[in-house]
Amino acid sequence: MKPITLAVAALVASAAALEAQSPRLKPEIRPFAGVNIPTGTQRHLFTDAGIIGAQLALEITPNMHLVSTFGWVASQSSYPVVDDNVNVFTYDLGFELGLVEPLGSKWQLKPFLGIGGGGRTYAYAGSGLTDKTCASVYGALGTEFQIAPWAFRLEARQNAFSYQSPLAGVKSETRYDVGLSLGLAYHFR
Repeated sequence: MKPITLAVAALVASAAALEAQSPRLKPEIRPFAGVNIPTGTQRHLFTDAGIIGAQLALEITPNMHLVSTFGWVASQSSYPVVDDNVNVFTYDLGFELGLVEPLGSKWQLKPFLGIGGGGRTYAYAGSGLTDKTCASVYGALGTEFQIAPWAFRLEARQNAFSYQSPLAGVKSETRYDVGLSLGLAYHFR
């Protein structure tokens, strides 16, 4: 046998062995609703507002998930315009690390910590205000109560982002807000 054939055969055999040892990645879908609370300087510009969205997650191991989140906040700004409505779209990618604790024979408690980054877009309804997109990062804390493929989720997020004013000539600043959400999760098997 040629050396190249042996090398290919060894690679195929080791890949098959690794696949047999590796757990299968399991997708999840997680719709949620909650409230977005501006903090610090951001509180002077925007009102508390509801947030709705969804997460797509991939269970890498029972204790680690890759998470992608999209959220929509319909808020109001304090900019002096006739229509002060603003849509805030958030989108990010992150990781969750957690524990799995059995609660009786069917329930599981899954507390977690998360971290990630992405962006947010401010789409202003008022004329004279320019839509802006900025980078963001977050830290999260929460838990999930799971029975079979379904789970009830609670999550709190602290967001930090490079806010850019819709008014010309105003410098960007680091701003903060908090997101509190309740949601469901469906774990595909």
